[in-house]
Amino acid sequence: MKKILVVDDNKNNRLTLQYILEDWEEEHSETKLEVSFAQDGQEAVDKCENEVFDIILMDIMMPVMDGIEATTLIRTGNNSDALIIACSALNDNEHKNKIITAGAEDYITKPIDSDLFSKRFTNYIGLITNRKAQPYNVDAENVINNEVYYRKTQFIIKNEIALSEFWEYFLLESTYADREEFSDMIRLLYGLGNYQLKKSFNFNIFLEESDDKVYITMDNVVLLGASLVAGIVKKNYSNADYKIVGNKISFALEKVSQIITEIKDIEEEVDTSLDQEQKIEDESVTSVATSDLAVTAPVIQESAVVIQTYNFMDEDDLSEIEEIASEMRSLISLVGTAAIEDEDIELLSFHIQKFATVIALYTQTYAISSALKQLSEDILQNIEEFKLQAKDISMLCEAFNRDLLLWINKLFYEGAPSIDFLDSSIISNANMITSFIKKPEMAEEEVFDDIFDF
Repeated sequence: MKKILVVDDNKNNRLTLQYILEDWEEEHSETKLEVSFAQDGQEAVDKCENEVFDIILMDIMMPVMDGIEATTLIRTGNNSDALIIACSALNDNEHKNKIITAGAEDYITKPIDSDLFSKRFTNYIGLITNRKAQPYNVDAENVINNEVYYRKTQFIIKNEIALSEFWEYFLLESTYADREEFSDMIRLLYGLGNYQLKKSFNFNIFLEESDDKVYITMDNVVLLGASLVAGIVKKNYSNADYKIVGNKISFALEKVSQIITEIKDIEEEVDTSLDQEQKIEDESVTSVATSDLAVTAPVIQESAVVIQTYNFMDEDDLSEIEEIASEMRSLISLVGTAAIEDEDIELLSFHIQKFATVIALYTQTYAISSALKQLSEDILQNIEEFKLQAKDISMLCEAFNRDLLLWINKLFYEGAPSIDFLDSSIISNANMITSFIKKPEMAEEEVFDDIFDF
């Protein structure tokens, strides 16, 4: 038996939902519904003080107490675990964001489409059944395994400065920065974070560690629409191990312990050698063993990261791409400002294309060249959308240019750990910019459509 509370001041709306729920119950005979009704938010709050409901269908605009206030109060009482679904004729983002921030987990626009509602209601039932089977841990951040980890780093993102600190820490300073999958994930979260800030949504990003995995979680992401988020993840990080539940999206990555394994292997070899030498009981052998230990440690350190410069590029070509990247920097500084014109965007596209053409001459940089050529074409074909999204992607464009400059400096002057250093980052940034300026349009009713698809 599932207990449902329908909250609406309009009698016809209450009857409509009652009939739809009855039809659903007939088609799903294995699940019985007990449906109650409230005519305003205050009555709903009063009922929730005395009964525990599985699902609450909440209108927004009502007398006495509106649905937003009622949802906030219900979340602090006996029905904190209830699945609250907003059902309202108000179809603007302001009211949607307010009631979801208050604690609703989905939003359905009236007049209600019975087929769409029935499909979602089936997902709701599945969700609350799963929650009861595996109670939600309120102390957990990640939604992949719902466990609590005390080794945790939290970033409180309220503005672009905080988002930039998140970016720089994880891509330049953290111990995971050299992993391609980790870089892809951070750049994806950075792009989503930019989009969140555009809509004035504050959020948090958490990094948690178990013995064998790293978890990254962003909250409030549901405010963007799960369909949009899932689409961006699929396009920019197709191999992601992730999950969206409620207002959170979590990613999981296996830890890489290659260096630790190498150290343990060497230690085992040394221990074995020492055991054999002790059996012989020869002091000279012992001294050899000691010298073996002395030379082993530097080998481990050197094998962890090998830094070197590369000279495969002609000096004139290298000078040219340095000049192009420098010119791009001044154009990118205009992105997101009122000063940027169509001509500036066309010129930026031209420079990206020019950069790609120069490095296309070398097999070592062909992957980056292909990504830059595609980005150049996408910008040129979507100038108006680029201007519309310019504020959101300004920091992403700056990061893209910064990566190009860093790539040149590290690869050809200071030294890099590999010849494909930053390849995945540059390509990922280019793809992320494209995903913003070529973002497909979605109907409002599709925005939250796949939150409950498991």
